[in-house]
Amino acid sequence: MIIRKAVAGDESQFIELIKLFPTDAPPMAGWDLMGKAFQKMVNNPDLGAIIVADEEGVLLGVITLSYPMAARCGGIYSCIEEFMVSEKARGKGVGGKLLEAALEEARLKGCFEIQVNNPSQMGYPVYLRHGFEDIGKHLKLML
Repeated sequence: MIIRKAVAGDESQFIELIKLFPTDAPPMAGWDLMGKAFQKMVNNPDLGAIIVADEEGVLLGVITLSYPMAARCGGIYSCIEEFMVSEKARGKGVGGKLLEAALEEARLKGCFEIQVNNPSQMGYPVYLRHGFEDIGKHLKLML
């Protein structure tokens, strides 16, 4: 297995992995829009990063980062937006390797911090094992 940045040809497997999100995940904008966003991120690394776990051409997992900017951070920080490991690869360390790669990517990008908003019950312990702290509530308003 190799951990690498996504390429344009990974789009369909990426979407299939995202479809595995738990049912309590927020509503999606639509699969077509997701594909367009995927391509924008692959082609413009200033928007974010998509990192995949690839085993002989089959994607076992994915983690995505966005790079918002905030004055309090003196520049950019990072948010983990999606994080999913296929059912057959769970419990084999794939998620931990993806998360470590995302942390390194955010450091290399010069991010002040990395955040996760509303982690799934499955992902929550993975984040805690990698040093994340639960700092409270998350609010949103759909526009």
